[in-house]
Amino acid sequence: MKPIRWTKLSTRDVIRDRWARLRADRVEIAPGKILDPFYVLEEHEWVHTVALNHERHVLLIRQYRYPGDAFTWELPGGMANPGEDLLAAAQRELREETGATAPHWRHIASAFPNPARQTNRVHAYLAEDVTIAEAPQLDASEAIEAAWFSVPAVLALIHRGEFSQANHIGLFYLTLDALGLIAHRPA
Repeated sequence: MKPIRWTKLSTRDVIRDRWARLRADRVEIAPGKILDPFYVLEEHEWVHTVALNHERHVLLIRQYRYPGDAFTWELPGGMANPGEDLLAAAQRELREETGATAPHWRHIASAFPNPARQTNRVHAYLAEDVTIAEAPQLDASEAIEAAWFSVPAVLALIHRGEFSQANHIGLFYLTLDALGLIAHRPA
């Protein structure tokens, strides 16, 4: 059966603030077939950076994630402000969370974190020749540890479940692929 585009018939806000909007839509998913409510989470775009120094070590951050009740190693990054250029947001987040800057940047990929429920995308950037230029400028709600890891050490963190956010794992592997560090099997 070929998929068809759903039609939004109505919408109402469940929650709406500066961080996110949760809406309940009434949608027609096939002629005469109504789904009500269908919840949609609107969030701002996310940016994350694979930050490499001249030794090709990766700068990761570690913080507590309340919803998962977990301490996780992850890529520096966060939410882009409305209307903010995505590269500028990635550069800002890297500087704020780690105090690091880089002269060389490139966009690696964009993907949906969960298009079944969320409207936003996550954007991966590669920063090369990264150096720590200043002290981090953390928000009041942030307590972040930063450390450098070799690529094999990051892979070990992933396999041990210490680098465990699926979006970050995917973006990290896409970056390794872009750098030619993943051997592809013949199709």
